[in-house]
Amino acid sequence: MEVCLKQRCVIEFLHVEKITPNDIHRRLLNVYGDQTVDVSTVRRWVERFSSGESDVKDKPPSGRPCTAVTPRNEERLDQLIRANRQITTRELCTELNIGFNALETVVATLEYRKVCARLVPRMLTQEHKEHGTQVCQDL
Repeated sequence: MEVCLKQRCVIEFLHVEKITPNDIHRRLLNVYGDQTVDVSTVRRWVERFSSGESDVKDKPPSGRPCTAVTPRNEERLDQLIRANRQITTRELCTELNIGFNALETVVATLEYRKVCARLVPRMLTQEHKEHGTQVCQDL
């Protein structure tokens, strides 16, 4: 069970005991230290529990689900990045006909990140490492 979810359960219990949000936060700090949620979060959850809500889990996000993260787009994006490591996110959005947020999601799924204006794999494979070594030796 994640720490935030545990803290919500504690908040719910202490709220039923009629303890104020500030006191609840102080008690959470004693137990969870740096991982304690902010006092404003404690107040928000106390409000929810006061209004009769009893579910400590987050509600599912509203809105339309992302439809741009498809195997076809992932494969096409991977090909585009491998062909040109300096391709911009704007060019990728245009090529794939998807929005910037969707592009960020697909890039994260493929575990790429920007390094000095180049998209590179987050974790280098043995093949990547050997290629880098070979390039350096050729210099």
